[in-house]
Amino acid sequence: MTTFVKDLDTPLLKLSSQNDFFSLRDAVTGVHALGGIGSGKSTGTFSALAGAYFRAQMGGILTIAKPSGVAENIALARRHGRFPSVVVFDENEGFNFLTYLLSSQGMEGIGTVTECFMRILEAAKKASPTATQKGGEAFWEDCTRLLLRYSLLPLYAANGLLSIEDIINFVSSAPTCQQDVTDAAWQSRSFMYKNMDKATRNPAIPMSRETLKNNLDYWSSRWLQVPEKTRGNIIITICATLDRFLHGRLKRAFCSDTTIVPEMTFHGAIIILAMPTTVWNEDGVIGQTLFKYMWQRAVLTRNGLDKEHRERPVFCISDEAQETVSSYDGEFLGLARDSKACVVNLTQSLPAYYAKIGGDNPRDTAQALVGKFGTHVFHSQPCNETNRWAAETIGKVLTRRRNYSSGNSQSFNSGMSSGNSETWGSSSGFGYSHGGSGTNTSSTHSYNSNHSRGGGNNWGHTRGQGTSQSENHGYSESMEYVIEPGDFARILKTGGKQNNNLVTAVWFQSGRVFNASGSNVLLETFKQ
Repeated sequence: MTTFVKDLDTPLLKLSSQNDFFSLRDAVTGVHALGGIGSGKSTGTFSALAGAYFRAQMGGILTIAKPSGVAENIALARRHGRFPSVVVFDENEGFNFLTYLLSSQGMEGIGTVTECFMRILEAAKKASPTATQKGGEAFWEDCTRLLLRYSLLPLYAANGLLSIEDIINFVSSAPTCQQDVTDAAWQSRSFMYKNMDKATRNPAIPMSRETLKNNLDYWSSRWLQVPEKTRGNIIITICATLDRFLHGRLKRAFCSDTTIVPEMTFHGAIIILAMPTTVWNEDGVIGQTLFKYMWQRAVLTRNGLDKEHRERPVFCISDEAQETVSSYDGEFLGLARDSKACVVNLTQSLPAYYAKIGGDNPRDTAQALVGKFGTHVFHSQPCNETNRWAAETIGKVLTRRRNYSSGNSQSFNSGMSSGNSETWGSSSGFGYSHGGSGTNTSSTHSYNSNHSRGGGNNWGHTRGQGTSQSENHGYSESMEYVIEPGDFARILKTGGKQNNNLVTAVWFQSGRVFNASGSNVLLETFKQ
C-alpha cells in the first residue's frame, strides 16, 4: 500500500535555501496564483504545486480549459510516478449524478439535488455568450429553487427515481392559471398532474403528510401567485439548460452508467476533467462545474466517514479558474481545511473573475473568494487593477529615506564712477546817505561788487568677489508599498530562452515570516 502524506507539518515544496518550506499545513489554506498571458504561472506555480501534491500521494481533481491540458497533466503525473492513479473523465466515462445522490440519501437528498441544479443553471448562465453576467435577483433565484424542489419531490415519490426528461416535462406542464387546477381537460394532458396524482394515491416512495400538503399548496396556490412573466422565464431557463443533458456529451457523461465518483479521490485517484472549455464550450463549463460541486460536497461530508476515507489529503487544481468558478467556491474554501482539501486556483487577473463569476456584485464576490486563500503567488502582470490589489494585499511598511543637498555660490562685482561739478555766482551793492544840522551838511557814498566761480572733477573704480558653500543631510519617514504596483510588470521573469527558462514570482503568505527575507514575502524562482 502506497504511503501518503498526512502530517500537516510535512514539507511539500522547498521555497528557499534558508529552510523555507511549503507544508501540508500551508496547502490546506489554499493557494491562489495570478499572472498575465505568458507569465509562466502554468509552467511555474502550477507545475511546482501539482508535482508536490502528486509526490505526496494525494488524490484530487483538475479542471481543464485547453485541450492540451489533458496531455500535459498526464505527462506531469507520469513524471512524478502517479500515472497509474490517473482517471480521464470525458464522454467515455460516466457519472449519473441523480442516481449518485438519491442512492445515498434518498428523499432526504432532494435538497442537495436542488442545489446541484442551481449550480448547473448558474454555470449555464455564466457560460452563455449572451448572458449579462449580472446574475438574477434573489427573488428570481428563490422562485427557481422552490420550483425545482416542489418538482423533484413528487417526481421521486411517484417513480422512485429522477430523470432529466421527467423534470423538463413536469415543469413545462405546470398550471398557468387557477382554472387549470380543477380543469379536467388540463388534468388529462398534464404530465405534472399525473405524477402529482400518483405521488398522492400510489407512490413508489411515500412522502410524509406534511410534505405532501406543502406540495399541493405550492402548486395550487403559491406557484400561481408568482407573476406570469417570471413564471415563464423560469420555466424556459430550466428547460433550455437541462435540455443539454438530453443530447451528446453531457448525456453520455452525466446521464448514463456511473463509472466515476468523487470518492475515488479519497483513495488516491487523480481525476482529470477532460472537458476543455475551449472545445466543449458551454457544455465544458457546465460539466466541470457540476462535477467539481459534487466533489466539494463529498469532501466536506467525508469527516463523518471511517478513518480510511478521510485521512488522505485531496486537491482541486483549476488552471484558468475563472472558467469554472461558482458562487459555492468561497463557502467550500472556508471549510476545506478541516477536510484536508488543498485548493489551487490560477487565473489571469481579477477582472477575469469579475467577468465570469456573475451575481449582482461580481467585484465583491470575486474579492471575497480571493481573500480567503492563505497563499498568493503573483506572476508578471500587465493589469493595473490586479497589480494595485496585489500591492495593497502585501501591504506597506514604514520606510526611512535619506535626503541630502549641497550647494555653492560665487559672486563678482566691479564698477566705475566719474563726475564733474562747477559753481559760479556774482554780487553787487550800492549805498548813499545825507545828513546835517544848520548850515553844515555832510554826505557819504559807497559801492561794492564781487564775483566767484569754481569747478571740480571726481572719479573712482570698485571691484569685489565672494564665494559660499552649504551641505545638508537628513532622513524622512513614510509608509510605502513593500512592492510597488508597477514592479509586478517590470521586474518578474516570464521564462523562455530570454530568461534562461526561469520564471520568477512574488510568493506571499499571511501569518508567515520567511527566513530568506525576514518578512512574509519571498521572490520565488521556478525552473521551466
